[in-house]
Amino acid sequence: MKRILSAFLLAIAMTAPAAAVENCCYNMASGSFGVAWIDSIGEIRVFDGQKSVRLNGFYERGDKIAVLDLDGDGRDTLAVISKNKKALYVIDVEKTIETGKTVVLSAGNGSNIKGFCTAPAGTAHEPKGSVIVSTYSGSSYMWNKDYDGKGWPAIPGDFSQVSSGMLKAKMPAQFAVVTHGDVYTYNPAWMVYSQKLMGRNVNSTICGNFAPLTKEDEIIAAAEDETYIIIGNKSDALGKAVKCMTVGNGPEKDVLIAVDKDGVLCRYDRTEKAWTRLCEGKAGFVSVVTAPNADGTYTIYATSEDGLFSVSTDGKSAKLVDGLSKTRIPLKADGKVVAQFQTGGLFKPYVEKLYTPGGVQVLLDSPFDHIHHHGLMYSMGINDYEFWGEYSDKCAYQVLTKVDSDGSTIKAELNWVTPNGEVLAKETREIAAASENGANVLNWKSVLTPAGDKAVKIWGRYYFGLGMRFAEEMNTNVKFTNSTGAHDGAIVRGDERLKDCQWINAVGTVGGKGVSVTIEEKEGNTRPMTGYSMGEGWKAFAYMGATMRVHENPIMLEPGQSITAAYKVIVKDNQ
Repeated sequence: MKRILSAFLLAIAMTAPAAAVENCCYNMASGSFGVAWIDSIGEIRVFDGQKSVRLNGFYERGDKIAVLDLDGDGRDTLAVISKNKKALYVIDVEKTIETGKTVVLSAGNGSNIKGFCTAPAGTAHEPKGSVIVSTYSGSSYMWNKDYDGKGWPAIPGDFSQVSSGMLKAKMPAQFAVVTHGDVYTYNPAWMVYSQKLMGRNVNSTICGNFAPLTKEDEIIAAAEDETYIIIGNKSDALGKAVKCMTVGNGPEKDVLIAVDKDGVLCRYDRTEKAWTRLCEGKAGFVSVVTAPNADGTYTIYATSEDGLFSVSTDGKSAKLVDGLSKTRIPLKADGKVVAQFQTGGLFKPYVEKLYTPGGVQVLLDSPFDHIHHHGLMYSMGINDYEFWGEYSDKCAYQVLTKVDSDGSTIKAELNWVTPNGEVLAKETREIAAASENGANVLNWKSVLTPAGDKAVKIWGRYYFGLGMRFAEEMNTNVKFTNSTGAHDGAIVRGDERLKDCQWINAVGTVGGKGVSVTIEEKEGNTRPMTGYSMGEGWKAFAYMGATMRVHENPIMLEPGQSITAAYKVIVKDNQ
């Protein structure tokens, strides 16, 4: 771990905002520590006590992160499961900082992982760095360095929900696992499950951290309505439901540190059998870890949407890494919310909600049939990658590095990043809300520039550009017109049309109320606007966009050159 510490000290600190999702703590050989977590824009952040380093990754809320000696080389490695991509990632922190690459593992019959658990220690009966995963098909598998490249040994049982911690008693190196709300123990060396324990409807996403308590065979389980200590088939209720937890180490071995259902950081003393609040006013905590200090005390490291905090046992706290207080930023005009900007998207930031003056919301975000359709979004293809879809290893990411808002205008800076961490382009984006002539307006301007000293090719499918997915009700009643006065243009597929025009308009009903939405070209566009429409006649779904026809004529950008997309989105009630 000394090499990892050196890598941290040499790395450039990243100051982009973060909101924690899941985190873990690990000790370095030097006696220092590291805290790793997933931030609000889906990247892994690592804090070494002095600075925060951002790794590539791109995950989402609900993804899991753990640390253990996965590869058996004596150095800690991160294990991350991505529910969105249904895959397990293995991340060597030092190598990832140096190369920007991670190792992707799949389980059993493909990359369809739903849950996982880890074994932090090795014994004579159990290989170091084992990872047990469950799949959406209802099977369970084990990964270990000894099996890498040789397939995944199947484990009997339908563990559609898996969560774990180490259980060091009676049988060496057992896991405590959760499936369908019940707790079991599992020995990976012998592939044997114990009898069902008293789980009390345990939620696998908040179950874990089972040692070290007073007795080595104790399990702490967090259920929907209560937290329990389980010994065999007996359980004791602790009097509070918690969202996440860890066992206190240092001088107080029998203390539980947890975040309760209200998001308050708490401490449970096993001897006194009482809960106390550790930190006031930090309701955003979603996960917590602890690390020992040289003087025998311990410090709690916790993450919230405000960033990374340290909290001492006397309740004093300090913010270590700043973060966004909100992942959704409202844009207002004349005191009313016009739109809501989502900063925490996995693949791209976008406008999640857009309202008429009468309060009708016209957008649909990430429907099941096209999860990559995010409200009102802007995207192109660059070189060998597309930034539109979210369905293959060629789909890349727009990563926010800065965002400011004065209440009516958002100014953002973004990196357009490949899945292996290479920054291809940089974007400045400005979205300004206004009220004009009885309509709500968003003025959108994006300027895209190559990030390095090499030219890039801007390309796309015929619908790439600024696009919007309409509320589901409009799928059956949308009507389009454009500045030529008709719904015409070349049909490219079904009823999808492209038309060179100065504006394109859609009318329909949402919640029984008439709405009108227009995308209008503004001065400064690199190319004249081509309107795109879908949904009138074919009835698949209602979609509208503004494109630059890069599917027919890609744009080559030399270093220092840029393209500009400038549009006005006009939304009003249609009586």
